[in-house]
Amino acid sequence: MSDPLRITCPCCSTRLAVDRASGEILSEERPKADPEATFEQAMQAVRSGGQRREDAFSKAFERTRNLDDVLSKKFDEAKRKAAEDSTPWRNPLDNE
Repeated sequence: MSDPLRITCPCCSTRLAVDRASGEILSEERPKADPEATFEQAMQAVRSGGQRREDAFSKAFERTRNLDDVLSKKFDEAKRKAAEDSTPWRNPLDNE
């Protein structure tokens, strides 16, 4: 049995133990909150959290706005490949 892969998240510093064979997370250790944090620091963290949420929403909105174009291009490419394919169509429910 091999040792689990130990990974530290670069954004939140959570330490993960991952099974090498299955890729399942075996354990996680989240860092403790700073007990020395002041009220002003806590309020700043709350305010910056709102900005991070707004940024994440904007990015997701941009991805969905361009999604129609991407899906249209993928569909056109699939139609082009199907038109070039010369193999006869076979119904998968037919017995042979």
